[in-house]
Amino acid sequence: MNDKAKVRITLESDIDGEAQLNHIDGEWYRKGNAFFLKYAETEDGSEVRTIVRWRDGELSVTRRGAVESEQTFMAGVRRGGKYESKHASFGLETETSLLWVQFGDLSKAGPSEDKLLPTLPLLLEWHYKLLVGDDEIGSFVIRLRAEER
Repeated sequence: MNDKAKVRITLESDIDGEAQLNHIDGEWYRKGNAFFLKYAETEDGSEVRTIVRWRDGELSVTRRGAVESEQTFMAGVRRGGKYESKHASFGLETETSLLWVQFGDLSKAGPSEDKLLPTLPLLLEWHYKLLVGDDEIGSFVIRLRAEER
């Protein structure tokens, strides 16, 4: 398995019961036990570049462009972050109730070094509450699948 690949990302989100589905082309790469996904989307007519990083049970999502944000997720933990756009700027927190990832073809029997390292395809899911101050402003369920293209 290469340590870098072009991928097709399927991003499913459920925000307070409202479902969205997006398909995005991006790049996956691995450094040690961490993996990264990079992709770009258009928001309000401008490009927003996103980097998703998974390492040691912690997920971070950083967005740069028309929207600037940083969010960190770890199961059972509340983490601080920030959000900035031309319309608003504020601190935020994520309270993560579920965070898991599945790498590669886990149906193969027997030990494999690849099962210990991040490989493709990958499936990542996280559930969290988004808070500004002590006010909950949304409940999110996110599923991200990345497959080599």
